Amino acid sequence: MLPTYVSLLTGIYLLLVLGMSAFAFHKVKMLALYFCRKKPPARPRKSAALEPSASPRVCVQCPFYNEPSVIEALLACVAELRWPEGRLEIQLLDDSTDDTTARVTAWLERHPQHAGRFQHIRRTHRNGYKAGALAHGMTLTKAEFFPIFDADFRPAPDFLEALMPAFAAPDVGLVQARWEFVNRSANLLTRFQAIFLDAHFVIEQAARHAAGLFFNFNGTAGIWRRDALEAAGGWTPDTVTEDLDVSYRAQLLGWRFEYRGDYSVPSELPENISAFKTQQHRWTKGGIQVMRKQLGTILRSSVPSRIKREASWHLLVGFIHPLLILFAVLLVPYFLFAPQANGWVTIFQPMMMTFTLWVTLGIYIAARQMGRGDWRGSLGILITAPLVLSMGLAMSVTNCVAVLEGFFQRGGEFVRTPKGGQKRSIGNTLLTRLRARAMFGAITTAEVALGVLMLGGCVHFANEGSIGIAVLLGFKACGFLGLASMSLLDLWPSAPRAVC
Repeated sequence: MLPTYVSLLTGIYLLLVLGMSAFAFHKVKMLALYFCRKKPPARPRKSAALEPSASPRVCVQCPFYNEPSVIEALLACVAELRWPEGRLEIQLLDDSTDDTTARVTAWLERHPQHAGRFQHIRRTHRNGYKAGALAHGMTLTKAEFFPIFDADFRPAPDFLEALMPAFAAPDVGLVQARWEFVNRSANLLTRFQAIFLDAHFVIEQAARHAAGLFFNFNGTAGIWRRDALEAAGGWTPDTVTEDLDVSYRAQLLGWRFEYRGDYSVPSELPENISAFKTQQHRWTKGGIQVMRKQLGTILRSSVPSRIKREASWHLLVGFIHPLLILFAVLLVPYFLFAPQANGWVTIFQPMMMTFTLWVTLGIYIAARQMGRGDWRGSLGILITAPLVLSMGLAMSVTNCVAVLEGFFQRGGEFVRTPKGGQKRSIGNTLLTRLRARAMFGAITTAEVALGVLMLGGCVHFANEGSIGIAVLLGFKACGFLGLASMSLLDLWPSAPRAVC
């Protein structure tokens, strides 16, 4: 008979692996949908309703807050957007408190040939953050369509010509373009982010769209129909992912979304770990807030059951992070005591392999579909997949905190993700920065503790001759300690620099 502590450990571990496997099989389902229901790339099509003589009024909205390093590049790109004269306006929704505003003013003065299209809109407050800025901008125009670009996005001149024809169908409320990343090779962190975001944009978004399931506006590089936004209740600040929230509200009303995976808009990835953690924290927290707000409404709605199931999985995905953290905490004790459970070990190992397989396969397919080099490049991604997965596991500490906040908090400050290599990203106000620094300091401490636990287990099992387990724990130790070391570099106080 097994000792009580071994039975309890194996029981808890079984529940954790079953929970992670459920999320894993959902990803396998996404892969299946991607292959089975993939449509050929949509091509721009002409429509009499969208000929220049009858082109709708379009208002490009560019919300930004303290983006001095990237704002001028955005202005240069949106100024070149092609659309019939007199039917296009560009709103610069500027809530900045630094020299970004001065840079915008100076750029407009240097380019008088473009200035007539632009409206530089300043608010006396920052109520509602990005959602509030977008809603305020809508009250200042009668435009029928709203393309939205964050400060680090670089739309091509043909963006409107390529995406607007989809609105010839009167039930289309949104057209979303795929994101591309100009700095994906900047460092190890940007490569790591690009792999996972490629999997999202290449596989998941395309699969949901092709299968007729709900998918979300990604906050930028998309175009909204005014009627869809207003029917859904408009932009609301009660979650920190207002894009996900309004996406579900609009689709529940019957508005159809189009995804253009064949058309991409270049953007920038966060190049330092504090900015990346801030972004992931906001996305995860906001996802849980939308789950609290929308899941009951979705389940009670009249949409088909398959849409309800997929929407539920989509909104509940954040809960994998607490499972992953408990998994990490119990991994070394499990390997120490599990041999006493004999048969249980043979059940757990295939489940763990299945969980790893779907992520590795998704990474590989996304890389191939995006055409990242030849087969050698894809092979390299497969070889480094264990390290990528270990970094993903380590990020779950940050995301687990975000899950707890999202579950118990309503709304919250929209903390921007700095672009152009900026590091100060953990808050907009002094109080927020102090709280966030304390939170991220505690998260880094937890990452170090888990990394040391994994490293100790690695050394122990290497001495015992269990090389396979030692290698597994070694990879995970690298993930936790590597992430923690990068975090310490950002959190460590730096000497003030002279301003030239």
